[in-house]
Amino acid sequence: MQIQEQDIFHGAALTQIVEHKSFKALNRATAKYGHYLVNTDRHVFVKYRKPNRSPWQHTLSEDNIAGISAEITNGHAVFLCLVCGTTTVCALNSTEIGTILDLGGSRQQWIRIEIPKGGSCHVSGSKGKLKRTVPH
Repeated sequence: MQIQEQDIFHGAALTQIVEHKSFKALNRATAKYGHYLVNTDRHVFVKYRKPNRSPWQHTLSEDNIAGISAEITNGHAVFLCLVCGTTTVCALNSTEIGTILDLGGSRQQWIRIEIPKGGSCHVSGSKGKLKRTVPH
């Protein structure tokens, strides 16, 4: 099986997840690449950007937004892991996702992650920005 670039970047996020003490299982949640099910009850969506310098701008398609929105609407725990080159993985929970994205929207949206020298992740999106930073 040939390794694709996206596999390498998704692996960075998934490695962080499986190293956590609460980790038990990892499965494919749907046929959509980048949608995983962790411990049978947590939906994780992974996106990546390749450059190794801040800022990173991640683009989410209408389909990405619809998938995330559907899982949140169904009451599932949802996390969006944004891989920023080989620098960091910025993980957002459902509340944070809803703050920066219009989950009822039907258009492409974006998330921007900026890391000032020596700082944590400053996150903004199509709808707004987080009031606090997100740790690496």
